[in-house]
Amino acid sequence: MIRRQILFLFVIACAVSLAVEGRVVPWAVLDAGISFAFIPVFQLLAFLLVWRVRVGRARAGASAAAFLDGNTPWLWWWCAFAAMVACVPPRSIGLGVTLAEVSAVIPFALSVVGDVRWLRRDHGRTLREAATDVVVLRVVTWGACLVWFFGIAVWYLEVPKVVAWLRG
Repeated sequence: MIRRQILFLFVIACAVSLAVEGRVVPWAVLDAGISFAFIPVFQLLAFLLVWRVRVGRARAGASAAAFLDGNTPWLWWWCAFAAMVACVPPRSIGLGVTLAEVSAVIPFALSVVGDVRWLRRDHGRTLREAATDVVVLRVVTWGACLVWFFGIAVWYLEVPKVVAWLRG
């Protein structure tokens, strides 16, 4: 489970390095890997929350690994994004980024369908229960990720201004 998440973070970090630097640079890969480490952490926390509250089984370890395998469509999407930013000249990247944003619907849909199937097959959830579990998982995970991501941005952009204003 941990190796798979490290691979996931590594692919994201390489894609970010390619997008920012135009090539894979070790410091940029390390920085992006650390910066985006919150994604699998929040996914796992959301899973544990749903597991305990909604499914209620005692052993979550193997199920957490199976749940995190749902990142595979995203892994392939990040690989495609990395290939796109590596091949497209920087002056033409705008259209590519727009297409990447639109195409993100595909791994999102595939991961949702995969999670519903997994909950139904491995845990005997009805379609309605599995769909509800997945909605809760996505709301908790994406909500926490957005709050974290934008909270960090606001912190770094606004706190120095407030401190400067307080100092007079």
